[in-house]
Amino acid sequence: MAHDFFNFAALAFLALFPILNPPAMAPIFLDMTGTLADDERHRLAWLIGKNTFMLLFSVLVAGGWLLKIFGISVPVIRIAGGLLLFNTAWQMLNNEPKFSQAEHEELKGRMTSRAFFPLTMPVTAGPGSIAVTLTLVPAGSLLSAGTWVKFAGDAAGIALAALSVFFFYRYSENLLRRMGRAGAQTISKISAFILLAIGVQIIWEGIRGLLNI
Repeated sequence: MAHDFFNFAALAFLALFPILNPPAMAPIFLDMTGTLADDERHRLAWLIGKNTFMLLFSVLVAGGWLLKIFGISVPVIRIAGGLLLFNTAWQMLNNEPKFSQAEHEELKGRMTSRAFFPLTMPVTAGPGSIAVTLTLVPAGSLLSAGTWVKFAGDAAGIALAALSVFFFYRYSENLLRRMGRAGAQTISKISAFILLAIGVQIIWEGIRGLLNI
């Protein structure tokens, strides 16, 4: 049983880590929070990591039921979230401010609300990670011990993925600052382009899913 738990945890982590992609998202996080003090940014990184776990864990627990209740399909979730990602990435590529000065001041005073939207959802844990988490939902009977082992393993994998988000957001700034402003901006633009491509890919997968229904 312990072996199965670690297998489920590893599979959940390996499925989510490439979708969350903390190494590529860290420059975007730093760019979007550039006006904050270091201690405020570090706290925000912790809040985003915590919110990422809470969001994906909630999806693991109740996501499948909620989609059935509201009649929303996974492809529709992918298209809506992909559009949000596309809009964020497009603004970054065109040097448009992610937040106005007033919003930056609000971010300083209300980090908790801003930590969830947009920094957790959709920038960090977007429709791709939500869709992957929905595929992890145990399908067996609630009376089966194997179902609870899988659920616990999946939850542990989600926790590890969220922890990786925190570590990359918290500590990548030291490396990026050593690269200088030009190097950091270059990585930021590349990351924004990758985010744009991810948004298009998620939209396309959602369209394909709808066409196959």
